[in-house]
Amino acid sequence: MDGVLTDFNGACEEIEPNMMTWYMCDKDRFWKRLTDAGISFWSDMSWIPGGRELYAHLNASNLPLSILSALPFPERREALANARAGKIEWLRRELGEAYAKKAILCQRTEKALHSGPTRVLIDDNFKNISEWEDAGGIGVLHKNTDRTIRNLSRIIETEPKF
Repeated sequence: MDGVLTDFNGACEEIEPNMMTWYMCDKDRFWKRLTDAGISFWSDMSWIPGGRELYAHLNASNLPLSILSALPFPERREALANARAGKIEWLRRELGEAYAKKAILCQRTEKALHSGPTRVLIDDNFKNISEWEDAGGIGVLHKNTDRTIRNLSRIIETEPKF
């Protein structure tokens, strides 16, 4: 969801310029600012450029779709609660109740538990893709919408599972 459909980095930069650099050098400061921003940080996040087009392409594919998105770690309880509520609110408003109901929101490290031979993960994080593929699924590293659509089309055409 973040970085594929929604503009997480852009939302961070709206809070404070260069905020994404904090994630690498001062995680506590980073998460405090996100927590202070509340549920609306997540629920009001903008679509990432190309996100609507990617969603429309996926929706037209007639493949079974669901959203798998990471949450903050449990020790960041308030940030986790805000993210869960805000992401569900965003999904309900932007994609509809069906997507909100079947969304899988989990820790980043748990994403691969949902992998399988006919499951495709589109993610902007190489580590998530690698773990997904190691667990038997098909991964598409999202860099931009055109590239992701090309890669998905190739998978659908060449994989006997589809």
